[in-house]
Amino acid sequence: MSVRKVYMLGLGCPKNQVDAELMLGKAVAEGHQIVDDPDQADVLVVNTCSFIDAAREESVAAVLELAGKKATGGQRLVVTGCLAERYGAELVTELPEVDAFVGTGALAEFPEALDAGGGRLFKGDKHYLPAAS
Repeated sequence: MSVRKVYMLGLGCPKNQVDAELMLGKAVAEGHQIVDDPDQADVLVVNTCSFIDAAREESVAAVLELAGKKATGGQRLVVTGCLAERYGAELVTELPEVDAFVGTGALAEFPEALDAGGGRLFKGDKHYLPAAS
């Protein structure tokens, strides 16, 4: 495993904030660094919300914004949270620029998404899709 610089954009409710802190804590425990600037990151993470339509739209807009950064900076893009859990199977197809999806039921496996050997990864509590090319 390589040490990564991780930037996380957290959206949604207080539970999402706690989940973000847990994931970042796991990343630090694995030796990764947390950064405040997406341009300095090796991995861009969006911790999404999907509670209401406006939250889903905000989450997808944030993912697409960071996908634009990824296109020029070459970072890995990871989507976590409610949107990844609830709509992950569709998002794997709809957002090919995302390298990994980690649903709310698989937060313990978040560090794996930071360095998935270059393949796509999807993990969630209700489903698991193997890495796809």
